[in-house]
Amino acid sequence: MADPQEEKKKQLQQKYVEHQMMEQQLKQMQQQLEKLESQVQEVERVNESVAELADAKEGDEILVPVSGGIFFKAKVIDANKFLVNVGAGVVVSKNKEDTKVLLNEQTVEINKYKEQVSQHVAHQLEAHQQLENEIKSMMEE
Repeated sequence: MADPQEEKKKQLQQKYVEHQMMEQQLKQMQQQLEKLESQVQEVERVNESVAELADAKEGDEILVPVSGGIFFKAKVIDANKFLVNVGAGVVVSKNKEDTKVLLNEQTVEINKYKEQVSQHVAHQLEAHQQLENEIKSMMEE
């Protein structure tokens, strides 16, 4: 017959391992939320840049960002046409309004996904708290 203390110890160890796994999952989801927020901010910056180009005229000199504070000078040829990567290396030309619509759609989709992940995090936090309570009560017995 199994020793009740040994059985309790095994259960406690299993709960602890489950607790550790939940913490890892929560950390990963938090990182995912941070990445999604970063994506939303990037799309918003691009949207602002598209809006700023509304006043640009053919021949105007502008600074084009390359990366992290690095720019190069360029001249505007057509401020109403944007080349948009639609995936698989395919680039299409879109006018300013269509580009803004596309960016707004991207923002909506990212925010929907962000909301789903947030809800999942909330459920995981609740389950995590319940598991912590179970562990505490097992240790007090």
